[in-house]
Amino acid sequence: MDLGQIGEFGLLQRIRRWVGKTSSRVVRGIGDDVAVMETKGRSRICLLATTDMLVEDVDFRRSWADPYRLGKKALAVNLSDIAAMGGKPLYFLISLGLPRDIPVSFVSSFYRGLREGGRRHKTLLVGGDLTLSRKIVINICLIGEGRRDLLVYRKGARPGDDLFVSGTLGDAALGLKILFRKGPHGEARRLINRHLNPTPRLELGQALSQKRLVRAMIDVSDGLLLDLTHLLEASQVGAQVLEGSLPLSKLYRRYIHSYSNDFYTLALRGGEDYELLFTASAENRERILSLSKDLKTPITWIGKILPPKEGLRIVRKDGTSYIPHSKGYEHFTRPLHHGAPERTDGS
Repeated sequence: MDLGQIGEFGLLQRIRRWVGKTSSRVVRGIGDDVAVMETKGRSRICLLATTDMLVEDVDFRRSWADPYRLGKKALAVNLSDIAAMGGKPLYFLISLGLPRDIPVSFVSSFYRGLREGGRRHKTLLVGGDLTLSRKIVINICLIGEGRRDLLVYRKGARPGDDLFVSGTLGDAALGLKILFRKGPHGEARRLINRHLNPTPRLELGQALSQKRLVRAMIDVSDGLLLDLTHLLEASQVGAQVLEGSLPLSKLYRRYIHSYSNDFYTLALRGGEDYELLFTASAENRERILSLSKDLKTPITWIGKILPPKEGLRIVRKDGTSYIPHSKGYEHFTRPLHHGAPERTDGS
């Protein structure tokens, strides 16, 4: 048996077994967006820690990702994990593997992007490591904090809850397809920018948490369906998602037919949206939509949480439904081809 047979999430399940039990001070460990630990002397405040890696020709191509935006994105994908718990980022460390022929100007521009991302979200770079590598490897460890009674986890959704998502879906995956096929840019640059320069929803995550409006939350990094599946499994519930309710940008609607035979597939499975997907009591629907207006951040109702026996179903516009089989992006399950990033087919 190899990793291609068990996939990323099969490997994670095994790692949880291999690691076994941890300290009683670990509130949440492997299996959520962020590790949560108690801190001595501050019983209400927990330490948050998350880490994400970007690897050249797996997560990005050097020719596509200018170093400034690459630096911002490397931090943003970690910030998105903190946002999904309603936490506050504080500090980060970065380890870089770099080829010896990388121009110093590339590295300088990369760090400018990091610094700008940190400045915008009040997060400080406090250390890291450097090593020689054949490809660019970027790993960030982000440290944050949050009140224990306000943190939101993947676990917590209940049958009858509303299902919401922020922003629009599928733009990043469509932007990647345009890059990969060297399609027309022009106004499509906004789709490309959604892939190269995502915006973490920190303000929204913190507001939803502080106002106690949500029961479960996750960020959409691997695709709506796959990340929703993680939330459903953690909460031991089912769900239905209405295709016709999915938030799609005007540019997505304009360009999708040139890059996919299925209108909704990139919105459902594309990944790298870094939006927040969350559940809430139906009683909070109006307050959530009001918060959307206050923050000028779109929030869309896309479905309902169901009893666990119902599983996950997608409801088409004509009222028929289906059970999705391919749900989103997973490392190790597909080979690399000709140096192209794994995330190129939107599935």
